[in-house]
Amino acid sequence: MQNAEWLLLGIGWLFFLVVFFILIALAYYLAPKEYSKEKLDLYECGVPFVDEAKELNIKFFIIAVLFTLFDVEAIFMYPWAVNFKELGVLGVIELSIFIVFVFIGWIYAWAKGALEWE
Repeated sequence: MQNAEWLLLGIGWLFFLVVFFILIALAYYLAPKEYSKEKLDLYECGVPFVDEAKELNIKFFIIAVLFTLFDVEAIFMYPWAVNFKELGVLGVIELSIFIVFVFIGWIYAWAKGALEWE
């Protein structure tokens, strides 16, 4: 780089730093300094805080993991569908084996009671 390019780069960085510190100072001096109880109260996902947390039902977690697992496995079928003609019989056999494994996983989850809601 030539000296003029370095000078322009330095001026750009200097401009960036000046604007950055001006905005930080404005935010500090213009922000309210007193907070109400509502401002300091816990708030998550649009539900106001009521009392102590309750136990998380593990069924929610298991269903979420199974949904993600089977959803990702379904996404793996899209490239196969796009290249269906080029893959030929070998592609059909490979996808059939894949679907059998997915079905075995589904049967296993069902047998373990992961899909039953109480």
